Amino acid sequence: MAKLLFLQNIDYEFLGPMYISAMLKEHGHECDLALGQTLSDFESKIEDFKPDIVGFSIMSGSHYWAKNIAGEIKEKYGIINIFGGAHPTFFQKFIEEPEVDYLVRGEGEETMRDIMECIDRGESFYHVPNLSYSIPKETKHNPLRNLHKNLDEYPFPDRYLYDALNAKGDRKVRNIITSRGCPFHCTFCFEDAMREMYKGKGKYVRIREIDRSIEECKRLLEETNAEIIYFADDVFGMKKQWLYDFLDIYKKEVGVEFICLVRADIVASDEQYAQRLADAGCKSVFFGIESGNERLRNKVLNKQLTDDQILKAAKLLHDAGITFRTYNIVGLPDETLEDAFSTVELNIKIKADYPWCSIFSPFPGTELTDYAFNKGYLGKEFDYDSLDKSFFLETKLDIPHKKEIQNLQKFFQTAVLFPWTYPLIKKLIKLPSNILFKAWFGLIYFYIYIKSEKRNFWSTLMFALRNYRHVLSKE
Repeated sequence: MAKLLFLQNIDYEFLGPMYISAMLKEHGHECDLALGQTLSDFESKIEDFKPDIVGFSIMSGSHYWAKNIAGEIKEKYGIINIFGGAHPTFFQKFIEEPEVDYLVRGEGEETMRDIMECIDRGESFYHVPNLSYSIPKETKHNPLRNLHKNLDEYPFPDRYLYDALNAKGDRKVRNIITSRGCPFHCTFCFEDAMREMYKGKGKYVRIREIDRSIEECKRLLEETNAEIIYFADDVFGMKKQWLYDFLDIYKKEVGVEFICLVRADIVASDEQYAQRLADAGCKSVFFGIESGNERLRNKVLNKQLTDDQILKAAKLLHDAGITFRTYNIVGLPDETLEDAFSTVELNIKIKADYPWCSIFSPFPGTELTDYAFNKGYLGKEFDYDSLDKSFFLETKLDIPHKKEIQNLQKFFQTAVLFPWTYPLIKKLIKLPSNILFKAWFGLIYFYIYIKSEKRNFWSTLMFALRNYRHVLSKE
């Protein structure tokens, strides 16, 4: 049967490849994954496994490394490659790179199944939906297939695909999704662009059946060393009745601690919401604030979230004994330095347990990136290859107070956790950026990461040391 080998340069478990692997194995094909940075790291796996095709699931930023490795493999072994994930989906010009053979746009399970079956039969797969490819003098983007309406018809993700991680870190926290899609329209997020791309192709937000989701939780605990479940839905429990019914069963039949993503307005809209989460075993949640300036948050980011809702949600969560991580962004289009300060101050006011802050990265396909181009924050010469692997490094926008905002991001978490440092930080950010600022940020970020996601200190430290250099490098 046909063989697919995923290649990845970060020691982390992603659900996308696991879902594809499960689909392929259910249909009799073989799928494996190798972790590494250079061609030499992958050579023994390639020579032993002998894949028909190598695959990469990538975000913007990691695409640069992936296309170079794909090119080296094609040159040495003659193996074709295929790319999926957010970057190929929203930056379809990626197919024009000479190293790149095929792109899968959007959801990939059925597309990869069809491709592998064509390979198995020795047939061309140029006709497969969602596929992009180049032929002499022409680039083709096949139409998207309809969204699969019943997620429960898919096999559970292949948890064995990432067995190579077992010796590399703490794997007691494992991801599950109970839904796909997000009903909200935030301009900085690819979900809105994905929804528009699939317009007329079926219902975008799909929620799984409770029984099937509970079964996956049980199987996860049986097959792995998981101790905590992270529900990685864009918004966990969008339908409250579904959520409350799910939580009652989860508490009785699964009963392990869990983490989830929520929205502050949903938490604030129901006095019992936070307590119901806590009663079922939720110890921590994550939610987005993005900006402390309400006008910027709602007019530019289209977050549709008020300060009052954030304040109420924070109180309800803390009253229920749930800690929370907040997501924030600085370096936004139209943002002033005072706006960035207001984001720090709102996080201080709500006593965010685990503040998290990135620098805005202009990912392709998002409405906010288009806005940045239209308003002149990004010039025509901007190249997506210049995007960093990390959104903690620097801004790509031409904005006032660029240095101060980049430095503020490095001290954002410190200011929120230790408010007495905030006046000093406002002075420090006027200094030139330097390695000490970055090192301090890395230290505090590491502390917040292990606390908010209940990670083991030593295994997470080893993970950070292995991956830190590669995040900062371009290759």
